[in-house]
Amino acid sequence: MIEKLISLGVTMVTTPNYSLFSNAPRWDDLHSMKRIALVHAEFQQAGLLSALHVNGRTKADFGRWGDLIAERPEITHIAYEFTTGAGRAERRNLHTRWLRGLAEHIGRPLTLVVRGGHELVPELAEAFAQVVILDTSAFMKAMKRQRAARRGNVGIEWLASPTGVDEPLDEIFEHNVQVISEVLGLLAAPPLRNFGTAA
Repeated sequence: MIEKLISLGVTMVTTPNYSLFSNAPRWDDLHSMKRIALVHAEFQQAGLLSALHVNGRTKADFGRWGDLIAERPEITHIAYEFTTGAGRAERRNLHTRWLRGLAEHIGRPLTLVVRGGHELVPELAEAFAQVVILDTSAFMKAMKRQRAARRGNVGIEWLASPTGVDEPLDEIFEHNVQVISEVLGLLAAPPLRNFGTAA
């Protein structure tokens, strides 16, 4: 399967996000984390760049991932998602702190591939050399005939954009990608730290 992905021109993948559950024995979580690491190794050994999905439920989980990554300089990309458990309001800031701590512990540039949690991008961008944001809303909204419109600096609203029968959606999709890219680029931009005037 990995060879097929390479032959198709795929240049990077994220490892599967094997789930961790709060209502299962703890060793089940550790088994899922081990599976993530093993699949990552398989991708890397086959020559396909892989972002290691550092799925975790506790600070100790992120400590384990940090130790693993620190020992292996070939791990240059990690992945995380804020659309399920880590996306809950009471958990997202905690997981953000753990990710930032992991980046600090590693002490070398890492790329973070993140899905969801767009409002967390500024904090994450401060800790990682690069943040790659996966976003499916441009496609899904185009399929529903909705066009992105900027709202303020980093807001997006969706406006109905009816089409004729059999009319292509390419233009709506490309427009949505452009608007979302601009907004996410602003979110990930480094903050202005010096407002002084030059002499």
